[in-house]
Amino acid sequence: MVEKMSEYIIDNFLYKGENISGDEREVMSFGITRILEDIPKYTAIFFISLFLNILPLVGIVLLITIVYKTFIGGAHARSNIVCFISSTVMFLAPALMAKYIEFNIVATYVMYILVLISSIYVILRIAPADTEEIPILKKNKRLKLKIMGAISFLILYTVSVFIIKDKIVSNIILLTILSINLAATNTAYKLFKCKHSYESDEFKPYYNT
Repeated sequence: MVEKMSEYIIDNFLYKGENISGDEREVMSFGITRILEDIPKYTAIFFISLFLNILPLVGIVLLITIVYKTFIGGAHARSNIVCFISSTVMFLAPALMAKYIEFNIVATYVMYILVLISSIYVILRIAPADTEEIPILKKNKRLKLKIMGAISFLILYTVSVFIIKDKIVSNIILLTILSINLAATNTAYKLFKCKHSYESDEFKPYYNT
């Protein structure tokens, strides 16, 4: 259904009267399909957040996701329902945990250490974690994303640990970073039955070129 809507938009709005085929059409169709699939998902997350009275907190999660996950990457679900469930958990869990769980001093320092260690590992060994659908093949581009991921992490970590006094906001930042790190691991890829580009026969020859 979504694919048919994407084809309709391409043929009747974006490229009306033009003949577009091959790789260009495939890329355009994939992008529009992703947007159409994301609209109901994020609309549902918005109303759930509104109902739970945590919309501003979920907004912080979204901001951190944009700033950090853009460079780190991570696994993607293979079906819409799994994508909806996992996205809902990733957006709501940090906000709900930060709001309703009171972290004592020991738990706080444990979280500091977990976030720091996991981020160092993911940035140095994994990032950017791409997929078959959105491969990142060029060595220079991968290096730039890795560097930007490191910079964004240092800024977010410094702000949350040393600058922000509001513990809820600070914990949201740290928990969101931790969830993004987990989504970039090989365990997450296996869980979502997702592949890196270097695991794909199509892209393996061009990886890190």
